[in-house]
Amino acid sequence: MIDAKEYGKALFLLTEEDGTTKAVAEELRAVQKLLRENPRYEKLLDTPALSKEEKLQLIDRAFSSMNESLVNLLKILCEKHSVYRFSGVADAYAALYDESRGIERVQALTAVAMTAKQLDLLRAKLSFSTGKTVIVENTVDPSLLGGMVLRMAGKQLDGSVRARLRALEKSLREIVL
Repeated sequence: MIDAKEYGKALFLLTEEDGTTKAVAEELRAVQKLLRENPRYEKLLDTPALSKEEKLQLIDRAFSSMNESLVNLLKILCEKHSVYRFSGVADAYAALYDESRGIERVQALTAVAMTAKQLDLLRAKLSFSTGKTVIVENTVDPSLLGGMVLRMAGKQLDGSVRARLRALEKSLREIVL
């Protein structure tokens, strides 16, 4: 089995050398989306029912317009019957890309969709506090009563009404009458 982080790092270092890092980041997201939406294609590339040559030809035809290092990575994964690990490789690459460019990706969970103005204000506040370029993805979670849950840098900050009610309940239980 391959180490997706190591493959992602190797691809990142290759693209840094040849100056194609941003373009490959975009291509990786596109391939990742394609494989997620077409799981049968991923299985086809990992199946022993086709010869190695046939699978490599499929990759050449499908991804011929993409960066050569990315196509070669797909071929290596195919030869190792590890195309199913592509998403992990892409995630590792994206993490290195973001880190090298000072980008922080934040997921904001809210009960209702945030307006563009609210997103801009949140982005500005988080950029100021982190010193990084912040990209906010708003996800609607109707189970939240209100407030917001932020997920960033491997941490979760829970400012939801549910969390506040739990804290209030806990403090009320601790009161001795």
